[in-house]
Amino acid sequence: MQISEHAERTEALFGVRAEDIHKWIDGFFDDNGQDHAQHMSKHLDYDPYDHRRFRHCKEALAEAYREFGGRYTHQQIKDVFETHVKDDYDGYLPLRADFENGTFTAKYHDRTHQETLGEVLDERELADYFDGLHNQEPSSGHALKQFSYRIVLPTIAAIILFITSIVFVIVPLVEDSMVDQKRQMLRELTSAAVSIVDSYVELEQQGVLSLSQAQAKAAIEIKTMRYGPENKDYFFITDMHPNMVMHPNLSDLTGHDLTQYTNNEQQTGPSVFVRIVQLVNANQQGFLEYQWQWKNDPTLTAPKMTYVEGIEEWGWIIGTGVYIEDVEQGIAKLENTLSRIFVAITLGLIVLMSYVITQTRKSEIKKKRAELALLEAKDRYRALVESSSEGYILEADGQVIFSNNRLRLLMGYQQQELSSKTVWQTIFTDAPHNAKVIEHLFNLFNQQAEPGEFEAQLKTKQGQSIDIILSTSKIFLAEKLGHVVSFRPIVRKIYGTSFTSSSLMTADAKQTIVKQIQQADSQSAVVESLNQLADQIRYKIDIGTRAEYLRILIGSTYDAAICRFIELTIADIGEPPVPFSFISFGSNARHDMTLFSDQDNAIVFETPDDADLKSIRRYFLHLAEKVCALLNQAGYSYCDGLIMASNHQWCLSQQEWKHNFSSWIESASPDTILELNVFFDIRSTYGHATLVDGIQSHIQSVLVTQSKFLSIYALNCLSYSVPLDSNGGLLTEKFDGKTSINLKECLRPMEIFCRLYALKYDIREVSTIERLRQLYHHDVFDTQTLREMMYLFDHIWNLRFMNQLVEYTDLRKVNDVLAIDDLTTIEQQNLCNVLSRMQALQAMVKRDFS
Repeated sequence: MQISEHAERTEALFGVRAEDIHKWIDGFFDDNGQDHAQHMSKHLDYDPYDHRRFRHCKEALAEAYREFGGRYTHQQIKDVFETHVKDDYDGYLPLRADFENGTFTAKYHDRTHQETLGEVLDERELADYFDGLHNQEPSSGHALKQFSYRIVLPTIAAIILFITSIVFVIVPLVEDSMVDQKRQMLRELTSAAVSIVDSYVELEQQGVLSLSQAQAKAAIEIKTMRYGPENKDYFFITDMHPNMVMHPNLSDLTGHDLTQYTNNEQQTGPSVFVRIVQLVNANQQGFLEYQWQWKNDPTLTAPKMTYVEGIEEWGWIIGTGVYIEDVEQGIAKLENTLSRIFVAITLGLIVLMSYVITQTRKSEIKKKRAELALLEAKDRYRALVESSSEGYILEADGQVIFSNNRLRLLMGYQQQELSSKTVWQTIFTDAPHNAKVIEHLFNLFNQQAEPGEFEAQLKTKQGQSIDIILSTSKIFLAEKLGHVVSFRPIVRKIYGTSFTSSSLMTADAKQTIVKQIQQADSQSAVVESLNQLADQIRYKIDIGTRAEYLRILIGSTYDAAICRFIELTIADIGEPPVPFSFISFGSNARHDMTLFSDQDNAIVFETPDDADLKSIRRYFLHLAEKVCALLNQAGYSYCDGLIMASNHQWCLSQQEWKHNFSSWIESASPDTILELNVFFDIRSTYGHATLVDGIQSHIQSVLVTQSKFLSIYALNCLSYSVPLDSNGGLLTEKFDGKTSINLKECLRPMEIFCRLYALKYDIREVSTIERLRQLYHHDVFDTQTLREMMYLFDHIWNLRFMNQLVEYTDLRKVNDVLAIDDLTTIEQQNLCNVLSRMQALQAMVKRDFS
């Protein structure tokens, strides 16, 4: 969907168009991320401000509140945010973990909407993609880069290599070859002239001619020798002084000293003829290049190459030279020819490259369409599997390639452990009926049996037994035949909830979960112990255990898991650099949790030197990332508002926490307190409790100077009205078509009442029940009122807790909404009576803080 379509949908549903929120959801975080909740650090050297660069996960809602809180109500922001994201992910609200483990790929809209494929699943759409019937194309940005890397860049590189080889290899080789030919020609011509002179030397030595006669005749004969295109190239003779003996074009120089002679005014150093003498003295012969008058034009000079050879008997030097401009002309002609060839080849390559790019582009589009279709199917399948209450294994060729989180929690194994080839012998007990199941699985994997359904008994990593229904079905993966194996625990309904067959055991036969967790030698062993909590809670409900003891069991188990996870993580990453405490907030701190509570935690560490703050925080972020991830794996989901120790905003030194509380209290308003409630329920779960004591003492010292804060907080307390109408009946709402009431909201007035008075009387106890008892000791109310308040809290908490168990058992989304029709008339009347007595708390607040 485009952003405009998202906006139209939320406008139709909630009367809020909110295009700015929709654009923000599809936008990106900034690069440094200091204004946003950071992604959790992976390694000790990882930048703690690195984070996800999209806002499609559930955890981003808290930031949306901060970003748009001044323009929309929290409910409007929540409605727009959740509707947008669910529309993108088929009714599912992904967590950050869903993106990190590959369950989902983030989707963006307006900028690339015309270039992206729509959702693909059905056969007709798939056929259209492969047949090219859709005009839409995959996102161009990444695809163009791929084309550049794979096709365009290699072609351009080939052209550049071709040009380079012509200019720097072929042309210099041809030029050298032409120059070598000139040199060879000069050497042979000079040898012929020397042969003539040698014949006269021989006549002189034989006495046929005198020396003067022989030299004169030799000079005349050499003078008449010509060669070259216009027959203008000649030979000259000097002696070793040098004096000019003969020059056919410069006869006036005959007999003159050439030591200082030059016909090039720009020449510096020895004259050409002096250099010739030096060359002959050194080597008897050789080549010399210099500037000389251009033919008969005394105003022009040109580069000339001369070859000289000495006549030792007469002390002569015979030489001849040619202008090498014809070599340059040959090179220019070659370059012109090569240029024309190069242009023709380049044009041919461009045409060829264009054709290849066009064809490859078409193939790439089809490939992208196929990939997106498969990714859509994969993402939806994984989302379905991960949200299921059943365990699943995906097998291909007898090898486990995927297992869902529900199965791992059920069994206590990690993904790599379930991928072992021996897993089928490991996860089943020795029960007789399992032999038939194992035989069926091996026959199925060898294509010797058809899918079926069986009763079986699994064995967890800790050795406990679970009765299940095992079902198998076929699936094709990458041209391989695979199978989906599902594991559905056998359950039965008792008192509105469910029990596995292993839950009804005596208390004496059970080792306490807390003790098991404390003795666990691995993270998976902790998770396996936690998996027993639901069964033990249901057992205790069955024998009539009071709600307060259920809360203590749940809270103490949660605390034990945190402590053991921290101990195991410290053993893995090393000791902390400074003393610290792992803090619990909200219901985690109060031990008012249910089986489905999420995480609310933080870290406080001893205030270090400023120079060490960054590295110390990085260690604790690394520690918190691992601990919070393990808690999430154990069933305590990440906090929607990112109030977790793995968020750099809540991993702070003691001094930073004190500064935060000072700022919150001094600048408090009814709106800001709404977001701060959770922070005033604070308890040290692990580590140095004195650090938390110091924060609580600081809060009290600030309250002394900011007396108006409690009055503002009282207004916040009074804003949570008891859900009763003027006639004492329940105020209800429609949820999934049923008349319902939110039980968590029913508890809220009492929670905030206790928090307010705890701040007033400096009560450090965090549990709601313990706070009520402490308030009794401070004479806030009498014994009868204390008993009533404790009964009210227990009753509503127990209703909420049992309702969540029923919701979970019936595979509905676990929430705090209770359908009124599920209560009997007497239960409804009792709930009204309970809520009406809660109004007395608000009357006390009005009396004490007006």
